[in-house]
Amino acid sequence: MKKNNFKYLSILLIFLFGLICSCNNNYYLTQTRGLLNRQKESFGKESTKENLLSHFPKRIKNDSAFLRLSEPSCPPTYKCSAQFGDVILFVNKSDYQKELSEILSGEITYETNYLDSNIIVNLLELRRNIFPIEKCNKWYANKLPIPYFENYDFGLGTMESKKEEEGKLHFNYTHTIPIDLQVYVIKAEAGDFWKESCNEKRPESLKKWKHGYSKGFAISEKENMIIYWTMIW
Repeated sequence: MKKNNFKYLSILLIFLFGLICSCNNNYYLTQTRGLLNRQKESFGKESTKENLLSHFPKRIKNDSAFLRLSEPSCPPTYKCSAQFGDVILFVNKSDYQKELSEILSGEITYETNYLDSNIIVNLLELRRNIFPIEKCNKWYANKLPIPYFENYDFGLGTMESKKEEEGKLHFNYTHTIPIDLQVYVIKAEAGDFWKESCNEKRPESLKKWKHGYSKGFAISEKENMIIYWTMIW
């Protein structure tokens, strides 16, 4: 009898653990879906551009997705604090084959291997030069801006660096990226599209791309990833 009681108790505990995990996963999925839907309506509302996230998936399918956002903090919504921002969504490529086929068959204005020379915009270093990256924030002819993907955690490793400047300690995290990252720009425009400009410092090396926006996606076959992005600065 004791053995049977222990057996039933074990089954009950396994069931309850599975139920708790399922509830947690459902909560994360619900929250992520809601957050993305809100961002589709509100991201970049301080700018004159609309539908900046129109290329993102209509629906997040499961809790394997990872959403990271950094909204601009500037007028008319806030005081001038950070007149740039981005939204990044990581999903498993194998879960979004239909969506990928549709977006690849649509208008792609620029395609590149990430390891090639590109206009790579490092949003975190637009107003400063604490952790300069040789390949970032430079203009190239006949190319469109793409994100500095090392700012995003692919789960492949991270390097931390720190530097003291004017008595303040700064930290920087550089993430390892997939070696086969292929980048697709759907649309990008140069210009100051802010409703109220904060006149933030921008690198002269970006030339006409000192301000602008860019949206698109990147693919890693090796890591089974699609990375959707939108950035405005």
